Amino acid sequence: MKTLNINLSNNSYNIYIDNNLLPNISSLIKEVYNGKKIYIITDQNVYNFHFDKLNNVLNKDFIIEYIIIPSGEEYKNIDTYKYICEELIKKNLRRNELIIGFGGGVVGDIAAFVASTIYRGVYFINIPTTLLSMVDSSIGGKTGIDFLEMKNILGTFFQPKLVLINLDFLNTLPKIEYISGMGELIKHSFIGNKDLYNDLLNCNDIDEDIIYKSLNVKKKFVMEDEFDQGVRMFLNFGHTFGHVIELKDKLKHGIAVANGMVMAIKFGIDLNITPNYLYDDLIKILKKYNFEIKDYEYKSYLKETVKDKKNLQGKIHFVLLKDYEKPISYEIFENEI
Repeated sequence: MKTLNINLSNNSYNIYIDNNLLPNISSLIKEVYNGKKIYIITDQNVYNFHFDKLNNVLNKDFIIEYIIIPSGEEYKNIDTYKYICEELIKKNLRRNELIIGFGGGVVGDIAAFVASTIYRGVYFINIPTTLLSMVDSSIGGKTGIDFLEMKNILGTFFQPKLVLINLDFLNTLPKIEYISGMGELIKHSFIGNKDLYNDLLNCNDIDEDIIYKSLNVKKKFVMEDEFDQGVRMFLNFGHTFGHVIELKDKLKHGIAVANGMVMAIKFGIDLNITPNYLYDDLIKILKKYNFEIKDYEYKSYLKETVKDKKNLQGKIHFVLLKDYEKPISYEIFENEI
């Protein structure tokens, strides 16, 4: 088992990573929660594959309530948020009780948003079940739902009490979801750890060490900038373009981010900021992991980026690369676009 600690100004929590974490989950939860009742939010797919495994472990020590939502990004919306809140209130959730988000990024984002807003905040633990949520959305405290065709436009910063990463859940992950998760792993290698790039290029399986190295990149940026006002924005490499094509073309998040990284590198090359070899390296590793990379012309998508939530006072922030581990912020005013 590997452990990371996220130590922030008003909160500190551990992330546990193990191939088979299930036998230890109850004892780890008890380290941060002394109540008896747990409310698990999950989606239909995760419920079908994994809920019994988790429930069989937890119901020896806790009283379990659960809420199932439909699977898919299209359900990360205000209607689903309303449904979950109604169900929690009907089930008599109290302010000192615990919500667990058990699923991929959609479940984690919306469950954390619920936990941060209902009764102005209740205890929250994240148990991610997809590669994407394990290496990205489950840590850092960003919550959110999509609204008016804009991704994560409603949200809060709300740190979990604990993140429990059980790699065994990946055994049932569809290939397309695995590839999507690789997009964020590859992103971390470019912005924060060239050794991770080499590991990904040469390895056959994603193991505890790979997840640990990837999360250490995100940990660094989160701890330096909890509320996303400075260097944490570098984690958005590939996202400004990626979010546009994700919603427009209905791509999986990590696949959209991979295409967004290609677009951002082309943008950087045209601006004489990014060296050409980074483009070659990115295409090489994306091909290894079977990404479908489309020939997006980034200039035709620039006008769409003004809707991005990183539009600050009319300035759009793009993350570009000067080299491995050297991301920079490049700003363009709306009228320049």
